[in-house]
Amino acid sequence: MAYIFRFNDNDKVVNLVKTNPKVSFYFYSGSAYFNNQYAHSGAFSASILGVPSGYISLYEQNIDTSGSINFQNTTVLNNGGIYPTDPFGYAIAAGVDPTRYYTGPNPAHVNFKIKDGTRVNFKTVSKAEFNLEAGGAPLYNEGILSSSIQKYYYSATSLKTSGSYLNTTTNVESTGSITYLAALKSTLNYYSSINPNYMVSSSTRDLTSSVVANGALDVGLVTIPSIFYGSMVEKGSVNLRFYITGTLIGELQDITRNGDLVQVGPLGSPGSGTVAGTILYNEGFLILTGSTDLSNGTINEDFGTNNNFPTWVNFAQTISASAPQVPSSSFFLGFSGSHKIPVMTLFAHAAKGDLNHSNNRTYVKKETQILLTSGSTGYTQNPEALIKNVVSSSYLDPTGSFTKTTYISKIGIYDKNKNLIAIAKMAAPVKKTPSRDFTFKIKFDI
Repeated sequence: MAYIFRFNDNDKVVNLVKTNPKVSFYFYSGSAYFNNQYAHSGAFSASILGVPSGYISLYEQNIDTSGSINFQNTTVLNNGGIYPTDPFGYAIAAGVDPTRYYTGPNPAHVNFKIKDGTRVNFKTVSKAEFNLEAGGAPLYNEGILSSSIQKYYYSATSLKTSGSYLNTTTNVESTGSITYLAALKSTLNYYSSINPNYMVSSSTRDLTSSVVANGALDVGLVTIPSIFYGSMVEKGSVNLRFYITGTLIGELQDITRNGDLVQVGPLGSPGSGTVAGTILYNEGFLILTGSTDLSNGTINEDFGTNNNFPTWVNFAQTISASAPQVPSSSFFLGFSGSHKIPVMTLFAHAAKGDLNHSNNRTYVKKETQILLTSGSTGYTQNPEALIKNVVSSSYLDPTGSFTKTTYISKIGIYDKNKNLIAIAKMAAPVKKTPSRDFTFKIKFDI
């Protein structure tokens, strides 16, 4: 039998649970490896998640897929006839095989939106493209959503920003551009009140300048998407290691917890004890400026930068789009994230004398007749139906003294309109007698 009780204010507790999951990346020969995960091949794709090594697949929507649904054309030629396709990629005409609209043996998940009066649109589709589409046309996002760490290199003489100008010959205006490094200028200067090493421009350097005489220097920028760390990178957890043929030649840590990446090893290595960069904990960026030769002149490799020797600016350079593979160099990046998860705790009470009746047919004795009469005017149950005695006894023949006994197996949670929104199941049914009371503690993320 179901019973409904109202949760009191003291029965509901909402708090935040903070977790610090560890994250690690290894970079070698152009590939990244996230948390030591290896790509598992499937029946239709080399990677069952459909993303390269070192990437995370958002929601893991596409599992072992190959191909897509054809949204490119509004009509498809089939057996000499032309049939339109609906937004789901199926033919409107009867008897047409819908797989004719697929490319590949196992099409990937596709997000789509029909152009209508609401003008709701994907962010990847511009307003100009949206306006050119006919009403009722499907707009879709076919790519698998994924994310990973990226590395960017800025040489001392590279242009960090370019302003707008008007070409007087063609009368065409250029809108200019800005690099990721220059876009962080305001953020870095904001944190300079906490740590002067965040300052973009000082008497010794200028991260956004392209003139060496004005303090320009080589900079390495590593971007960490927030999906890997949550609300912020945990202070004191950042660790960078630089390896040559498997030998550790440099290690950085944020031991001061103020954003400085200090070289802590190996003991006595070139640059040991110096600050080789900074980290933006809330934004997930590593700004690497250390230019010391970590090999002390013993290594000569092409990193695709101004320096052909291992420096912290060249950290993770193997995953840069234009960099060579650098087969003898490998890198490690480790940190802990910070996730704040809202958790609701509910206390469901089963008081003494309550929850001791059931409408289950097994609740009464087998030989007892439950239904007396039924018809168009009424339905009458036997008021003297005997409840089955399930109390155990030390003897084989007689049972123990009768006690109304039920077993609690589920607790349903309802909203204010009595709509069932959640069910909590017991690992094993809990025996309930009139003399026993229970309080069940239910926790779930919200």
